[in-house]
Amino acid sequence: MSSSGRSGMRPRTYVVAVLDAVTFSLGVTGVTLVAAMLLSVGSGTGGAGIKAFMFAIGWLMMAYAVVRLWPSGPSTDPESDPGGSSIPKTRQVRFQRVTRMLPPIRWITLPPPEHRLRIPAQLFLSSVFVLATSFLLEVGLGV
Repeated sequence: MSSSGRSGMRPRTYVVAVLDAVTFSLGVTGVTLVAAMLLSVGSGTGGAGIKAFMFAIGWLMMAYAVVRLWPSGPSTDPESDPGGSSIPKTRQVRFQRVTRMLPPIRWITLPPPEHRLRIPAQLFLSSVFVLATSFLLEVGLGV
């Protein structure tokens, strides 16, 4: 996204883009928590297993998101390539369609794709949410 594209954005566009990313992240965190519970029950480790699985999944998700966010070179970075497209390529994954049916996002008109966070950035935010959930299980619930 070029800086000229950001300067014309209204505050509502930022709020809706953040709300979209947070809704996606909460959905990923919920699915991860259920998966960690199932893995913990299957392995017989109880609450400590849930916390450990959440921790491991969170770090793996963060590593994957960082690799996906890392630019592969100056020629592929839209901001450094004046002849290239300034609009990032966005694809909607199936899970994103599901999270966009959740309230409050389903009642809001989303901004165009160039004003939303890309999937790798949303995955990075999701990994932070998953790690925060693991931390809350450790500290808040004493698991």
